[in-house]
Amino acid sequence: MTVHYFNGEFNEGPLPGLPLSDLALHRGIAVYGAARIYGGRPFAVSQSLERFEESAELCRISMPIKAKEISSVIKEGASRLKTDGLAKFFLTGGDTEKNGTFPKPRFFALFTPLKAAPKKIYSQGVALSLLPREREFFKAMTINYLVPFINKTPDTLEPLHCPEGEITEAATASFFAVADENIITAPDHRILRGVTREIVIEIAREQGLNVETRCLTLEELPHITEAFITESVLEIAPVVKIGDSPVGNGKPGPVTERLAMLFKEAIPQRLD
Repeated sequence: MTVHYFNGEFNEGPLPGLPLSDLALHRGIAVYGAARIYGGRPFAVSQSLERFEESAELCRISMPIKAKEISSVIKEGASRLKTDGLAKFFLTGGDTEKNGTFPKPRFFALFTPLKAAPKKIYSQGVALSLLPREREFFKAMTINYLVPFINKTPDTLEPLHCPEGEITEAATASFFAVADENIITAPDHRILRGVTREIVIEIAREQGLNVETRCLTLEELPHITEAFITESVLEIAPVVKIGDSPVGNGKPGPVTERLAMLFKEAIPQRLD
């Protein structure tokens, strides 16, 4: 059962609808945030809200509700869910555009139960296709995923953005590669901020692992030994194929497995 927060009220059951006049429907103008829920408690809420506010500011959408109030909504919605799940909170363009700004947006949130991801994702890994273009307006977490969705190829999880041969991020996840003793991920200014990514980098460095923040090039793919993606639902998932090429020996690697274990151990300390 999905719990939803709309027009200042929590409810369960059938979801309410946006007015047909909302600019999210007419022009795709909306940003959103997401926070994983573990046992009825949300994960890393403050970082998720920071990204949400940054996205709204970049898109010039006014915040009709303070971050502290949104935090309370997320915690209350998670507690009503009482299980593992995902909180997604949205800010639409509303009905009004004024000089390129959106002063009267709509805020709502959804709290949905999650089943555990298939075990084969972690035991066998996933494949990513290549998309030779940058994510549109990548610094903001908007609802526009049309380009990567229509460019998804069969038997892959999603596309990997690689503008001009530089790998930046996957369609809905952050990307990491392992080469020699280095973990490589794109620099912050080239990608959408990833909450799970930030925590994984922190954990890796605490463990004495070297993390390089640069864009891996397509020419380097034959030389990496592991790759993985990070995101709220899958947490850390190994990547065993990119485009037509296997990664390393085509199996999940020890660095990925170690970080996945350490991430799970760190979850309780970051629950709100």
